[in-house]
Amino acid sequence: MRVERFFSPEARASVERAVAAAEARSLGQIVPVVVARSASYHEAPFAAALFAGALATAVVLLFRVPVTLRELAVLQAAAAGLGALLARVPAVERFFAGDAALAAAAQARALRAFHAHGLHRTSRGTGVLVFASLLERRAVILGDHGIHEKMKEGEWQKAIEALVAGLRRGDPAAGFVAAVAVCGDRLAEHFPRDGSAPVNELPDDLRSDE
Repeated sequence: MRVERFFSPEARASVERAVAAAEARSLGQIVPVVVARSASYHEAPFAAALFAGALATAVVLLFRVPVTLRELAVLQAAAAGLGALLARVPAVERFFAGDAALAAAAQARALRAFHAHGLHRTSRGTGVLVFASLLERRAVILGDHGIHEKMKEGEWQKAIEALVAGLRRGDPAAGFVAAVAVCGDRLAEHFPRDGSAPVNELPDDLRSDE
């Protein structure tokens, strides 16, 4: 799964325009970041292989298929190999990795991106990361201390839902645009732009991290 597949130059430009429009109404410094995946789930192929092998065994026992022990072993090995291969399919990998692992990986990767892109270094502590991980279909929004003091995590929920909806329908760029707009509304409410607002401290373009 490659980021470039989902983000044409036009799509990237639409995200950048959304960020500029949101920042024009508030003191927030929004940085959109997308990654292909947040982690490598090495346990997923093993889990899929075990499941497929067990399933093959269950079918043999349930339908009383006449096989020798050697034939059963070969069947189990073939099923396990097929299961491991199928774990390369994103939907299958997500299933066997599990929701908890996917969410934890996306959260940790978002925190790394927050620091890597300097969101903790704005003059008023108003950096906001809008993060998406394509494989996991997870979104995370993190605000720096200046934002976090006035806003609760629940206020980002609509933005997260908008971004996740875009990920699930295969249009993450539109998800970013919608999520950034929601963030802009919340930021304009709590941190309206004033005459002493700083210059644009962080670029508005979409970042694609490895």
